[in-house]
Amino acid sequence: MTLLLTLAIQSLNAEIEAGNQDILDIPRVASEQLDLRGVMIDADHLKGWGVDSYDTFRNNGDKVKSPCLLVRDNSKMDLIGSREEARERIQRLSAAANRLGCNAISISPSFPEDKNAVDQIIEQLRDAMAGVERLELNLLLQPREGYSSNPDHLIEIIKQIGGFRIGALPTFSSAGATGNGLEALRKLAPYAGGIVADFPSGRGKKNIDPVEGLKAVREVGYSNTIAIDYIGKGKALKEIKKVSKKMLAFLDDEKK
Repeated sequence: MTLLLTLAIQSLNAEIEAGNQDILDIPRVASEQLDLRGVMIDADHLKGWGVDSYDTFRNNGDKVKSPCLLVRDNSKMDLIGSREEARERIQRLSAAANRLGCNAISISPSFPEDKNAVDQIIEQLRDAMAGVERLELNLLLQPREGYSSNPDHLIEIIKQIGGFRIGALPTFSSAGATGNGLEALRKLAPYAGGIVADFPSGRGKKNIDPVEGLKAVREVGYSNTIAIDYIGKGKALKEIKKVSKKMLAFLDDEKK
């Protein structure tokens, strides 16, 4: 499978909120202006959408060969204190992803530093997988501060849930926060159903250069998707163009 570089729509939030960018047109922007082959949409972007918006967004992506591949939920998910609410949210995310033609959803569950609590959450996620799998989707776990920020812990959680449709959604920021970002990415890449190349991901040793991050995961054979996510304060399209050009050049050189 060929590695695909995609656009994290979150990168353009400032333009969307200012009314300068129509979110329904972003698949075209990703394809024609950035030479990227897909988009990752966040759950917050879908608020207020009706059937027509879902279908227009999906059709726009198909027309320019820049489909929506992942619905990401960045909000903290409490699978113990708000169990029913969390399960319903997973169902809604799955329905939205299915309508958009995605192959995965990602959630950000909170894992306490308590084995019994972790075991309970794992059981909840194992049960939730039935609905996700019914729609032929993958469920990806995005690391959060705390227990799941440790790559070894997240890998163990994924193994305990089990199945072919559970995986990780590592981010450059969360990897960098471990203090050895490239190694964290190498560990998680074999379990990843997607990766978020958010940049700049931190300062000093915590910052991961996008090309170095790409190189690290390719070294362990990663060949899925990487969503480029600009989280700085500059002009997003300009910064993403610079990074995507470098990352695409690396992938082209790799083929030679």
